[in-house]
Amino acid sequence: MRPLAIQFALTALLLPSGALLAADDPRPTYSLRQEAPSTGSNLRREIAVGSVVPVDKKYSELTREEQLLVKSQYDQMGPSDEPPFPLNGLAPIYKAIATGQDKFLATGNLVLFVSINEKGDATSVSVLSSPDPEMTRFAASVLLVEKYKPALCNGAPCAMQFPFRIALKTRF
Repeated sequence: MRPLAIQFALTALLLPSGALLAADDPRPTYSLRQEAPSTGSNLRREIAVGSVVPVDKKYSELTREEQLLVKSQYDQMGPSDEPPFPLNGLAPIYKAIATGQDKFLATGNLVLFVSINEKGDATSVSVLSSPDPEMTRFAASVLLVEKYKPALCNGAPCAMQFPFRIALKTRF
């Protein structure tokens, strides 16, 4: 039996390792909805729920506070340094992964590190944890074809890794 809707949570996205948001955390929550409602419904369900940074914004569109939250994932970033970030924001990645999640129905934490060169191209993906090998291959391929804003080291483009963490869940 196919689930009516697939949802994956992004709660741990862009938080320091091991950090989780408390229920009373004042930070806003952002969501990404289906483009069209599921069969038998008029409601577009959430396919991704996250907090910390809006999924539909580019790095340059994030507020200073949101940029600092993204930078907090990296050790020793100077004031003129910037981390790599998906060129068109996180939404295209989450939409693609939602498509794969509809097929693979994986449950668990997926943690990947994408190596980004100084031109903003993904060159490799390292797997830290995975709930499903097929979903991992799918997500890695999505991350590899994505274009990124390159990292800046002392104001100049440089190579750096982009951490990608997602908690995959199915909802029936």
